Amino acid sequence: MPDGSLFVFSDTSSELFDVAASKAIKKMPNMPGMHRTYPNTGGSVMLPLHRGNNYEPEVMICGGGMSQAVDSLCDASCGRLKPMSREPRWKMTEMPEPRGMVEGVLLLDGMVLWINGCQRGAQGFGLAKEPALEALIYDPCSDRWTSSGQSKIARLYHSVALLLLDGTVLVAGSNPNEMPVTVSQVELYNQDQAFPTEFRIEIWTPPYLRGENASRRPKDIRLSRLELKISSRFTIGFDMEEGLSTLDVILYAGGFVTHSVHMGQVMVYLVHRGWETLPSGRKRVEVYMPEGLKLAPGPYVVYVVANGVPGIGQFVTVHV
Repeated sequence: MPDGSLFVFSDTSSELFDVAASKAIKKMPNMPGMHRTYPNTGGSVMLPLHRGNNYEPEVMICGGGMSQAVDSLCDASCGRLKPMSREPRWKMTEMPEPRGMVEGVLLLDGMVLWINGCQRGAQGFGLAKEPALEALIYDPCSDRWTSSGQSKIARLYHSVALLLLDGTVLVAGSNPNEMPVTVSQVELYNQDQAFPTEFRIEIWTPPYLRGENASRRPKDIRLSRLELKISSRFTIGFDMEEGLSTLDVILYAGGFVTHSVHMGQVMVYLVHRGWETLPSGRKRVEVYMPEGLKLAPGPYVVYVVANGVPGIGQFVTVHV
């Protein structure tokens, strides 16, 4: 959390935890719906932090299931919670279809991608059926869901999705069997093990990079410093082949993902007060790290999003 505390979620219960004092600070109301953790894991993200919401954190958890069984229907519900508010309450919404093992990935336009998983069954070997093949985009501002492409590959137990430096999403994995099973071996197994171990990797391209947008990226992005602290100010220079009307500078950490749980995924809109155009035509912007916002030290990526289109991300290190 931005105050340095830790948000911990398990099944349907959650709390804020003071790591230094080793004690719970605040317990949250239980999340409505089915089970949300293994073997009925739902996806989880902390929504983007920005000045518009005073950098107040909001957690979103989607999907889950009722039991560890092949015929168990998954949960379509999602919950949003502001853990640091005075009286936290779950605000519920619903995906277009039920999902377990669904991945939540923060996108560079502020949307959230929900991808992978199954509509029936659970985590474990041979327990997932009805693969969820559609990529779903959630808009936190309008609370609307849209479908944005469909895969032909079942992404079940042990699958992942991660944002890459170029702003696309890597989708990989799936091994819903006790041991690796190739396509040629599937017929040797019963119907409970009908999905092979998946070695293929896919790239899902968000709408902000489709069509002509791919050629409209800001280019030759250079940061004045790559070591950042909470109070840091730095400048960014970049080239644009067209006029600049909107600009966002985003600090992003993909976190660590396992079994559909994205731990430490963070997206922060950094502060800037416009930009200037140099005689060479190059753009220059001064950027400020938000004051009072505590971030875990380590590697992050800075993205320049110009006219809604991101450039290639630049690695930085954040220090305490």
